[in-house]
Amino acid sequence: MKLSAWAPFAALTAVASLGLAIFFTLYSLIPVTRADAPGLSSLFLGTMMGCVMLVQALTPILVSRFSLRLVLGGSMVLTAIGAVITGFSVSTPALLSGAVAAGAGFGVLIVAGSQGIALLVPESRLGRMIGIYGLVTMASAALGSPLGVQLALTFSPSAFGLAAVIIGVLAVCLSFGIPGAVGKRQDGGHGQQSVNSTERCQSGLVNRLQMMGKALAEAPWLVLGFLIVGVALLSHGLSSMPVITSSYVSAAVVIFSVQAGNALGRWLGGELEARSTTGITVITAALLLAAGGILGVVTTSSVLIVLAGVLIGVGVGVVQTVTLHTAMRLMSSGRASVLWNLSVDAGLWTGGIVWGVALTSSVVVAGVFVLSVLILMTGVALVVQLKQLFPQP
Repeated sequence: MKLSAWAPFAALTAVASLGLAIFFTLYSLIPVTRADAPGLSSLFLGTMMGCVMLVQALTPILVSRFSLRLVLGGSMVLTAIGAVITGFSVSTPALLSGAVAAGAGFGVLIVAGSQGIALLVPESRLGRMIGIYGLVTMASAALGSPLGVQLALTFSPSAFGLAAVIIGVLAVCLSFGIPGAVGKRQDGGHGQQSVNSTERCQSGLVNRLQMMGKALAEAPWLVLGFLIVGVALLSHGLSSMPVITSSYVSAAVVIFSVQAGNALGRWLGGELEARSTTGITVITAALLLAAGGILGVVTTSSVLIVLAGVLIGVGVGVVQTVTLHTAMRLMSSGRASVLWNLSVDAGLWTGGIVWGVALTSSVVVAGVFVLSVLILMTGVALVVQLKQLFPQP
């Protein structure tokens, strides 16, 4: 890629990085700051992740209508507003309204971000650039979410809310580094366009819904299933693991170890797949995830707990990169981005609810063992399917 082509990709990555830092702080904020009310944690995370998933299918429509730049900037504003509301909330209804705003904003942001990679990057470099994008964005989350949680624990959640406003303004400014025409549908004609705009909008929505229905029917479900179970274990590393290990390691340290590992794994996934095969990458990810998950619940050593967090993060990072690249090889970038992000958020949504319930019922350890076995089984099944989808010459 030429230097001039790197600039929009860098702007896209920077905006997504700031959004991820806010989002993952919110994901850990309620479980950690209100550990005495795990039921509230399940309610908040379930609401936020439900809103994330609800808006994602519409994101390609927004991008084609308004452009990648405007969608990214607008979604960051909504995400920051949700963070402010959450930070200043004292009642459950207010807290949930923050979850709705932040979830809707982030849902649009993350789909537009991953779709934007395919819009800005040559196909020949797509796999590695997905890895670089994942490395940088998750490195931001690795630094931003522990700092955000520590800021809330040291001062108050409202201090994090104010910081989110500053981050949102910065992200909007950075979004102007993306050319205004990227992603926007170019229509011919002007007079007829204004006359029939409502009809075309309705027709476009119907067509998009039909396309999404077809995409669901043709979706690589085993690829997405592997992603969902991997991200569900990531949810444990970000929500319940910091709580059950708080007697040995600071919650912020555990969150940092998971997020730092995730950042490394996103890059490693792209490099490992490029240097070996997709199947080897999948098996490596499954083993790392299972090892990290089990280690984190059987040890009381602070060093091993941090190592477990890193293993979980690296494993899920590799999973995210290899599954996104595989989905884009099987489907169009827009469809793949929507389904991949829906799967990520389905894992976070499921995990956010399940681990809150597991904390209440004291069954986190058993849940981690069961999920680790499921990850290994799904990984093996996926490798078998990949040999059929992409036979080696």
